[in-house]
Amino acid sequence: MTARWKSWWNWISSLCVSLLLHLVPGVSLFPYGFRFGDQELVERTVDFTSPLFKPEIGFPFGSSLRDSLYFTDNGQIIFPESDNQIFSYPNPPHRGFTGWDPLALVAPFWDDADFSGHRGTIFYQEYKTFYDEHYPLVRQVESRIEKFANAWYYKARWTLKITWVNVPAYPARWTFGTNTYQAILTTDGSRSYALFLYQSGGMKWDATQRPGNSVFMGFSSGDGYFQNSPLTFRPVWEKYRPDQFLNFNSDLQGLQIYMLHREERPNYRLKCLQWLKRQSYWPNRGWNQISCPCSWQQGRWDLRFQHINIGWWGRGNRQLCSFSSWQGGICCSYGSWGELREGWRVRSPWQFDQELEPYNWCCRWNDKPHFCILYQQREPRVSCAGYRPPRPAWMFGDPHIITLDGANYTFNGLGDFLLVRAWDGNSSFLLQGRTAQTGTAQATNFIAFAAQYKSSSLEPITVQWLLEKNDKIQVQLNNKTVAFEDNHKDAKGQEIFNTTGLILTRNGSMVSANFDGTVTISVIALSNILHASSSLPEEYQNHTEGLLGVWNDNPNDDFKMPNDSTIPQDSSEEMIFHYAMTWKINGTSLFGKRNDQLPSNFTPVFFNQLRNTSLDQNLTSKCNKDVQCIFDALATRDINTGLHTRMIFGSFQAINATLNQYPPSIKGDHEIKAYKGQTKQFQYTSNSESVTFSLRNNSTDFTLFENGTLLWIPKSLEPFTLEILARNIKNGLSSELQPNIVACFCSAESQCLYNQTSRAGNSSLKVAGCKCDGDTFGHYCERSRDPCEQCFPNVNCTPEKGCEACPPHMTGDGRHCAVLENLFLCQNKSCPVNYCYNHGHCYISQTPDCQPTCTCPPAFTDTRCFLAGNNFTPSISPELPLRTILLLLSEEENASIAEVNASVAYRLGTLDVRAFFRNSLVEQSNSTTSASGNSLHHWRVISEFQYRPGGPVIDFLNNRLLDAVVQAFLPQAFQRRSRRSEEPRHNVIFHPISREDVHNLKNLNVSMLEPYFKCNGYKGYRLVFSPQNGFTCVSPCSEGYCEHGGHCQHLPKGPHCSCAPFSIYAPWGERCELLSMKLGAFFGILFGALGALLLLGVAEFVVLRFWNCSRTWDSYPLDSES
Repeated sequence: MTARWKSWWNWISSLCVSLLLHLVPGVSLFPYGFRFGDQELVERTVDFTSPLFKPEIGFPFGSSLRDSLYFTDNGQIIFPESDNQIFSYPNPPHRGFTGWDPLALVAPFWDDADFSGHRGTIFYQEYKTFYDEHYPLVRQVESRIEKFANAWYYKARWTLKITWVNVPAYPARWTFGTNTYQAILTTDGSRSYALFLYQSGGMKWDATQRPGNSVFMGFSSGDGYFQNSPLTFRPVWEKYRPDQFLNFNSDLQGLQIYMLHREERPNYRLKCLQWLKRQSYWPNRGWNQISCPCSWQQGRWDLRFQHINIGWWGRGNRQLCSFSSWQGGICCSYGSWGELREGWRVRSPWQFDQELEPYNWCCRWNDKPHFCILYQQREPRVSCAGYRPPRPAWMFGDPHIITLDGANYTFNGLGDFLLVRAWDGNSSFLLQGRTAQTGTAQATNFIAFAAQYKSSSLEPITVQWLLEKNDKIQVQLNNKTVAFEDNHKDAKGQEIFNTTGLILTRNGSMVSANFDGTVTISVIALSNILHASSSLPEEYQNHTEGLLGVWNDNPNDDFKMPNDSTIPQDSSEEMIFHYAMTWKINGTSLFGKRNDQLPSNFTPVFFNQLRNTSLDQNLTSKCNKDVQCIFDALATRDINTGLHTRMIFGSFQAINATLNQYPPSIKGDHEIKAYKGQTKQFQYTSNSESVTFSLRNNSTDFTLFENGTLLWIPKSLEPFTLEILARNIKNGLSSELQPNIVACFCSAESQCLYNQTSRAGNSSLKVAGCKCDGDTFGHYCERSRDPCEQCFPNVNCTPEKGCEACPPHMTGDGRHCAVLENLFLCQNKSCPVNYCYNHGHCYISQTPDCQPTCTCPPAFTDTRCFLAGNNFTPSISPELPLRTILLLLSEEENASIAEVNASVAYRLGTLDVRAFFRNSLVEQSNSTTSASGNSLHHWRVISEFQYRPGGPVIDFLNNRLLDAVVQAFLPQAFQRRSRRSEEPRHNVIFHPISREDVHNLKNLNVSMLEPYFKCNGYKGYRLVFSPQNGFTCVSPCSEGYCEHGGHCQHLPKGPHCSCAPFSIYAPWGERCELLSMKLGAFFGILFGALGALLLLGVAEFVVLRFWNCSRTWDSYPLDSES
């Protein structure tokens, strides 16, 4: 009774499900075809692939950001490791997707299709929405992703639509029914999804005709992340009808949705592109006039620049920044020797994180160099090429003045004076000074300075420096006293006051002002005297007046009065005094009204008057004949005043000398290229003498000699930034050059594409792309296509012979196999005995005449496996030794032996050349404590690799394996997660290793390997080795075995020459190496020669006879007639 009820219940359940499926609507395909802007792709062949798609933002797939993809006729979307790995894979594996799949692909309907029968086509369209472009289809895709994949706020940035229409199965000439389905790939840069849509009633392949094929749906990222369709383990007839599959998440038949990203990560390529779209180019006016000081030594005395710490920038603490409301700002970074490393522009002061974030997106965190090139077009790097130090002028002591053009004079006027008025099209600057009598001496000194800066973008800024007791300075900003705070200091420890358009810094008794990054004034109090220096930018040149002269690089006209009259530079002190008094401010100055009463008849003492009196040696002996020191000491009767004047003047001179001293230049290539293992030499020079060259960081690949000769032997792909330093050993100034370095690691130098590069980590090393030839592929064309990779299931295959015959009752070439159209068509036919020679496989072709057909080993060129001549891969001896290395590893995760074994195997199994075999030993050696305090476990692992004859495997294992292993254990080389919990995880994070941690245990050179490879079964073939192709069995026929034009055929007993006569010769011998003359030709030549001699004799006889007759006639007597 229980069994009967159970049977009834199952029948009722099946009926309900069937009724439910008829009630649920089938999914509609997105619009496709020419009228919707699609492109068509179809080739009337058995297999074909689409062009490569290269989304600028990449495509997140698993844990990787893939650069390119293509689709095939067989219902696949493939993400190749390199752009030259473009293959079609007709036969899906039986086991379903796993975490160990080497191929990254999305499979909407992976099975062997055949477009050769003039049926079916494919439409596709790519949608780029980086900048919010509007496409109705993309909006529909976003809506479905948000609804059915639970993706909150999904905004597609790149979408690909592919529609396979009326696709026939292989073989098209006799299979019935076609399929119509669609795949949508979409990403927002961080997340990615695939939608499979199967046309309701449009999936009509006959499952009974596919016994050897099992259609595949789902995806595998190639790095351990995968998902099989729910139909994978369903009965075959259900798998071939995905249009009837109900997705309960969507309540739609024929719709499958997959999340392709393993984890959500920021997409810096997209961020860079969007920033570039928003960002305008720098304005032409003003921005190109600002440059970095060429050395740290220069910049620290250019007060337009402030010392600022940008710790996260990774450049130490030597940064100088300058800001201007109309010129913008720049920041400059310097190395330990003071060399300029780089400069960059900033739009807003003090917002370094925001300003430098686009640089990180486009350059530092972006592995594609062309993004950085686009960034630098918008944000040109700042060098020191256009740097000009500001022009200084000084006012010190009992006032001594050095003008902007360097004229030097003493002026002891009393009152308020115009020191300089300067202007240009954007701003103006005014500097005034106030003097008072120096004690009881007939001399004066500055007790206050006032400066005012005006620009079109700022309110007027007025700053006053007022001398107070004990060499203190009171600073007022717009008539309000400035309060410096101890807790607000800059990188040098100076107190700083910052407001719009003005930076004030105080260091002891010196207060400096930076006006809008343009004008700087420094005032110091010493001996109850204010001393000042001013620095003006070159924009003010030819636009100045006042006591600091006319700035035009001509000191002879510096003593120009307000009425435009000028006195000579060598005028007397009295004349200069009267000149300078013309710049006295008689009205209201920036200081306002004076509180003290000035004497009306003050007359200073002049130096010639002091010099005419008896000099006091005690006052002047320490001045070392310095005129300003002597004057101030005599005028004030105080040697300390004179010495302070001398000290300040010496400091001013030293600062000026430093500002005008430049580091050595470096001349040479800004981009260098080299091929792996080859030595390239480059020469760098400098325009300075006494310069030595060195590298900032040591490298095993680079050698730089002190004379600037650089040698480069590319050996490793480890990230490295080449920084060439040139140092002047006399003044200690240094400069730096960072050339772009492009290394090619392709298998052959002819494959290098130096104009298509990728960046190695965060470094200046760029790796050239490769254009593979022949059957090679991979990042560096280091892999050869495996002839067994694409055989039909259960078809025997050997590397040297390729795919053999299809299984019984099937027909095809071993790669494509299908059930016979009529199993009884040729049932009574069989292959003749020994129809195929040399181990060829015979089968009856399913054609009306049932002809026998041979599947030959790859050496043979004819249809019956008799004539050889093709090259082929040799067979391998079972005794071939393994390539063995010892790894010394360490990790802090307390991993088990199984986890270490799986993690090492995973890394070594994904090297560019797949030759890893196994780990023969995994043992923990000891444990120590790391610098972070964690337990550090050390491991010894012996890894074994298999030599193979074909491709560059031998060259890789012997010459490049150790560097590749070191690269595989770099931190950025491994960011994948474990596949499933029941198996040992393979994502143990090891500490980075170096070449010292990888030891050779066993490797065989070419001569040692040769005995293990045989050209079995083919007499006369010989073994040939090349680094690119490995060992190959080569027929003598392909190497000019037959001489003198003989035709070579490679028969089972060996090469055979058919000698063909030419000219008068008949070649003969085993290799047509001997020549004999043909008999007919011999007699022809003989009789021809005899005939020629006979004709010559006859001719001679006739001539002689004629000559004798002529003599007889001439001698006959004249009178003979009589």
